[in-house]
Amino acid sequence: MSIVTVTAADRAEFLNLVDAEIRPDRANTKAWDDFPVILGASNSQWQLVYKAEDGTIAGCIACLIRDHHTSCGIISIAGIGSVVTHPDFRQQGISKALQNEMLRRLKGKNVPLGVLWTDQPEIYAGRGFVSAGWEIHVSVAELAISGALDTGYHIVPFESGHTAAVQALFDCHPLRTVREPEDATAYYSMAGTKGFLVMDADQSILAAAFAGKGGDFPDYVTEYSGEAAVLPFLFQYLRDQGLASQVLLPPGAEELVNTLVDLGCSWVATPSGQWCILDPVALGVLVQNSGGEIPHESLNPVDWLGGVDQTGQPLVGPLTAAVWGFDSV
Repeated sequence: MSIVTVTAADRAEFLNLVDAEIRPDRANTKAWDDFPVILGASNSQWQLVYKAEDGTIAGCIACLIRDHHTSCGIISIAGIGSVVTHPDFRQQGISKALQNEMLRRLKGKNVPLGVLWTDQPEIYAGRGFVSAGWEIHVSVAELAISGALDTGYHIVPFESGHTAAVQALFDCHPLRTVREPEDATAYYSMAGTKGFLVMDADQSILAAAFAGKGGDFPDYVTEYSGEAAVLPFLFQYLRDQGLASQVLLPPGAEELVNTLVDLGCSWVATPSGQWCILDPVALGVLVQNSGGEIPHESLNPVDWLGGVDQTGQPLVGPLTAAVWGFDSV
C-alpha cells in the first residue's frame, strides 16, 4: 500500500470516492460541483490517495493553500478537506496515515496554519486539530425592515458577467482569502447556489449574496459582500424566497452583526473550524511583527486564534483569521 499524488488516471476514481462519502443524501450536486477549486485538476499536487495493493483507492485527502488577509498581515493557510476512507478499508488507520502525510508535506512550505471542517472533531484531535477561532451565525427568520430600498435600487439575479464586480466587492472584506484569478469564476458558477445583487439606477452593484453551497449548506447565506446598509434587504429577499434563513458572518463583520441585531435578528458564536498550528515559530514572527503577544510556540490553536468562551461570546486571540464563504473547503 502507498500514498501518492492523484494522477490523471486516478482522477475519476478519486472524485467518485469523495462524492460517495461526503455528499449528504439531500444533495442534488456532486462533490466537484460544490468544491471545484480544491478538487479541481489544477490542484492535483495537493490531492493524495491511499492505494491498496491491487491499485484500488482506499482513501483520500485534499488540501487548498491560499494566502489570507489576517489581523497580522497576509498568512498562508492550508484548508484541508475530503478526508474519506472507502467502506471496504475502514478501521485500518488509512485516514490517520493520510492526515499525517498531508501534514508532513505541508511542513517547510511556509504555511503556518491548517484548518478543516468536520462534525466529528474528536477524530482529528490526535493530529493536533482543535476547535478554535470564531464566526457568527445570524438567524434572519425574524428580520424586519421598515421601509424599502432607495429609489432606483433593485434586486436582480447574479449572472456570469457580474463575476469581476462581485469579486471586487469581496476584496473589500478586511479579513478574507486572497483568491487566484480563476477562483471567482469557479465559485460563482457553482451548481446548487443562487446569487442575487442589489444594483443602483446606474447598474452599479452595491451588494451581493449567495444562498447555499450545493447540498452542504442548506438554508444558509454562505457568502455576501457589499454595503452594510443594503445587505439586510438581500438577506430578507433570500429568506422570503425560501432560500436561506441563516447568515454566516466572519470576523471583521461586527458592524453588520450590530445592524442585523437592531433589525430583530438573533445570533450565536461558534468556532470557525478545526485548526492546527503547523509552524509556531513562523507564526510567532508574524504576530510579533504586528505588535501582538506571542504564545511562545504553543501548539494550541486557541492560544493564537481565540475561540468562543463559556458564555458564548467570541474570544479574540493575538491572531484573527477568517476562512469562510466559498473558500471553506
